[in-house]
Amino acid sequence: MIFESRPVRLAKGAWLARDITLSSGAKIARGRRIGPEDIAALTMAGIAEIPVVEGETHDVPADEAVERLAKALVPHLGDAFLRRELSQYGCLDLIATAPGVVGLDTQGITRMNRVDEGIAVITRGQFQRVCAGELVARLRIVPLAVKRSALSRVVSEGEDMIRLRPVLAETVTLIQTIEGGEAGQGAEAAIRARLALLGLKLAESLVVAHREEALAEALLSVTGDVVLILPARATVDRHDVAPEAVRRAGGVITRFGIPVDPGASMFAGGLGSVPILGLPGCARLSALNGTDWVFERLVCGVSISDDDLADLGVGGLLPRG
Repeated sequence: MIFESRPVRLAKGAWLARDITLSSGAKIARGRRIGPEDIAALTMAGIAEIPVVEGETHDVPADEAVERLAKALVPHLGDAFLRRELSQYGCLDLIATAPGVVGLDTQGITRMNRVDEGIAVITRGQFQRVCAGELVARLRIVPLAVKRSALSRVVSEGEDMIRLRPVLAETVTLIQTIEGGEAGQGAEAAIRARLALLGLKLAESLVVAHREEALAEALLSVTGDVVLILPARATVDRHDVAPEAVRRAGGVITRFGIPVDPGASMFAGGLGSVPILGLPGCARLSALNGTDWVFERLVCGVSISDDDLADLGVGGLLPRG
């Protein structure tokens, strides 16, 4: 690829290296192959010389290269719940078509980014929540063209590396326990707002006394695909009121505590095929907490092992809202 400044009259057939805005307000965009009409417009605007790129035999234009890269990374857009959109020359965006969490082959993408400095695969974080219409990844060819051999090496690193993991659940049951008085409306509003981001509905919102028998009885009647328990007091032990109520109802507790703050006092379990999450007190607020990360993966069908939860500790110190 040859980069140089060239007299306008000699620029026909070359790619424009930078955007040029004419005095009329019209813009000739970077990456455009200069034609006779462009030469006429530039000459009339009094521009005598422009920066251009001339492709060589084994160069692939950026737009063509980024399309090839996108097809390798996401061969089946519908199955990946993504759509493609060229945002500018040599730049292609992958956009979510449904709410969910990002699913990546992180090692494969890193290998791709090591092949050539001019080929960049840029993504949201692994398992980060996105809404429909939000950007999941951006693929960029940084120069105006890349060597065919480099592009081939990048593409050969693998395929099907970026996808959206869509929300599989449809409804959620919220159970709040109370010790006298009434449940605050703020907590339910905060949880409804979280669910809305994922396209989920609150099937029912139950309020019961903060006692094992009362909570166990409520658990046996729930209708949601997932159950959230918000205890009146933070859970401090596997045998505290809320976890014991799950066992009393015939369920199991699989986890108590995660290395994320705020949100460390979460517990997880299940009753039959229905997953249950015990929320920390900070879930009453709208600010991000560790349970959000677990809940988002859970409703998107992402398996969560103890190793996965241990990995949350690096980066798990969250700002307090």
